[in-house]
Amino acid sequence: MIAFRRELHRYPELSCEEEQTARRVATMLYEVGVDEVHESIGGHGIVALIHGQQPGPAVGLRADMDALPLQEATGLAHGSTHANVMHACGHDGHTAMLMGAALDLVKARPARGRVILIFQPAEELGTGAPAMIEDGLLERFPMDAVFGLHNWPGVEAGAFIIHEVPHMASSDDFVVCFHSEGGHGAMPHLTTDPIVAAGLFVTAAQQIVSRNVDPEDIAVVSLGSLQSGHASNIIPASARLKGTARCFKPDVRQRLERRIHEIAEGIARASGCEVTLNYVPSTPAVVNDTACARLCREVVEAHWGSDWLVSHPISMGADDMGFLLEAVPGAYGWIGNGNGNAAPALHQPDYDFNDDILEKGSDFLAGVARRFLDNNH
Repeated sequence: MIAFRRELHRYPELSCEEEQTARRVATMLYEVGVDEVHESIGGHGIVALIHGQQPGPAVGLRADMDALPLQEATGLAHGSTHANVMHACGHDGHTAMLMGAALDLVKARPARGRVILIFQPAEELGTGAPAMIEDGLLERFPMDAVFGLHNWPGVEAGAFIIHEVPHMASSDDFVVCFHSEGGHGAMPHLTTDPIVAAGLFVTAAQQIVSRNVDPEDIAVVSLGSLQSGHASNIIPASARLKGTARCFKPDVRQRLERRIHEIAEGIARASGCEVTLNYVPSTPAVVNDTACARLCREVVEAHWGSDWLVSHPISMGADDMGFLLEAVPGAYGWIGNGNGNAAPALHQPDYDFNDDILEKGSDFLAGVARRFLDNNH
């Protein structure tokens, strides 16, 4: 697993470009000895099947494969060989853990049912899971439950966090653009000013969570980009803002979208500008099925003891595992990547997956699959 993980790390590929990664994964699956390998599902997605000794239920195990557009700064011998592309979220480790679980399940096949291994592309864009679903993943490979595991920096290496509440947020992106005819900075009365409109929007957007969301709910609206103009004495013709809206409940998600539209349109009318707004729903919240979450906790307790189950706050980060959990009961666990508070964070150029947790993560995935099949015969 270590050699395989480091090979993937050396040759990372961005979302929707995982051609060589998928090819390497498929080759390794054949070497492991799975019963079936299906390629090019929803792009570069791969599904492999492991049949149990007798017919029975089906359980899915999912890992993501894509990298991020970052220049690696770890200085490691197995560092990325591709400029401005690196595995800064541990998807190389997730893929290696699932491959290890595949080998385990082939060597000691479940008594009944089958295991469906899902190697998913394009998680970082939030498009990989829905693309595989739209390409017939759930119809071609029906499953009774689906599980996955994500590494978590800052948590003791090998400790598990299994939430029984929604624990990764829905994520929607939006682009607001205020338009005017533009004009001279010395004669603002002859035009309308999109920068003023953009400034009003920045301020008003911060009031959505504090004044339109129940204080008992959790939500965030953040603006990450504001682009307008080039000169000090020219009122530009447009001002463009980009942002993200995140929460955990579907009704709150709808409210955020509605209020962003209403505020943008109201400011445009008040300032005399035109406005265009492109609101793009991305990923739903990650919500574990209660029974599946408890099954995961039982696996940890049985293998390593309850001390290896730890608590951790939920995250406003997003993951398109949420699409699978909307369609199929299941659970998405976290495994500590180690190094305490000094651990490099996800999506940072100095991050690296901790090889010391590969075996434990692999054993967890295989154990979850076996326990689910045993409990649902």
